[in-house]
Amino acid sequence: MKKSPTVTLQPQAVRRIGGRYPFGHSGDIARADDGIQAGEVVNVRGPDSSKVIARGYFNPQGATPLRLLTWQDEAVDLAFYRSRVKAALARRAGRILNTDGVRVLYAEADGLPGVVADQFGSVLGVQLRNAGVERHRDLILRALKEETAAASAYERSDTGERRKEGLDPVSGPLWGEVPARVEFFEDDLTLNFAPMDAQKTGFFLDQRDNRRLMRSLVQPGTGFLDVYSYTGGFSLHAAKAGAKAVAIDKDSVALGALESAARANGVGVGVRWGDALEQLAALEKEKRRFGAIVLDPPTLAKRRDDVPRAKRIFTDGAARALRMLESRGHLLVSTCAHYIRVDDLLDAARVAAAEADTDAEVLAVTYQPADHPHLLSVPESLYLKSILLKKA
Repeated sequence: MKKSPTVTLQPQAVRRIGGRYPFGHSGDIARADDGIQAGEVVNVRGPDSSKVIARGYFNPQGATPLRLLTWQDEAVDLAFYRSRVKAALARRAGRILNTDGVRVLYAEADGLPGVVADQFGSVLGVQLRNAGVERHRDLILRALKEETAAASAYERSDTGERRKEGLDPVSGPLWGEVPARVEFFEDDLTLNFAPMDAQKTGFFLDQRDNRRLMRSLVQPGTGFLDVYSYTGGFSLHAAKAGAKAVAIDKDSVALGALESAARANGVGVGVRWGDALEQLAALEKEKRRFGAIVLDPPTLAKRRDDVPRAKRIFTDGAARALRMLESRGHLLVSTCAHYIRVDDLLDAARVAAAEADTDAEVLAVTYQPADHPHLLSVPESLYLKSILLKKA
């Protein structure tokens, strides 16, 4: 067997990476063997040791050159990938209920940096994000096929992360007959999406628990506003509970999918196309009132420097929402940005309440569901944070 090349760490990086942190940045690397190919598996050592600390993918041209896979001196082969998929499925067993839409692999949090896989019934949606998993794509896809038993699969590896790795975007069927519309269920709702037109791997499974939470608070006949709705998971749940739901999004294709799903589930959802803050201003001018509102924008802070601007957007949106909210109504404010903390959401909401001349009680703080695990060793694996407020 060919001997693996070696990457040697700077002294200050040994403890962090030895402690199972999966990312090695340019400043962490003292030297690397010549001739390492993009995505090749390397042995990682400290500056004064011949002992292998970890093994991982190395891409000399990558924005994050080192991505750690294992802290044992073991082969990275089909058996390795199968064991990772099997462990991920076992971690989720019995924890994701009343749905057949589940995130099967969540990248570093499941020990496979760069691999995201969502299963919708018998159909699998896959993303391969870096040079290492691209190099091992056949092994990874075989492991997924064998362990999930998915009848068909498609790829949506069209992310910006691939471009940073020097890879072209890739989308299309992987195996089996991929339907034009992928269908799955969540509680008493039938949901669907077009796999090649949808965002990311197809559907935002991570808001499942929050959708159920907001549905539990709905009073039949009251207004429900879903801001940044995408395909309207919150709206559909609320409408099924008897609310008069309205969804706002600037993606007309997503709103069309929402209207189709509403008809299929025997409910009605009003849609408003356009910029969320502009539509909120228009609804406020119309003197609309709602018993519950969800404010769930896309990632507003891809870097730490983006946080102040993002907080201002949250404040503006939450202030308008609070002014339109009925007394004792509920507002869920949610972020999918790692760099935005719960305290940032609370700060934005506090300013918003003052601007709306009201007060609100913090009822709950929620995080991502169990199929999007948060590991202590990977702070970046915590990204979804939400606060539930009740207006005074």
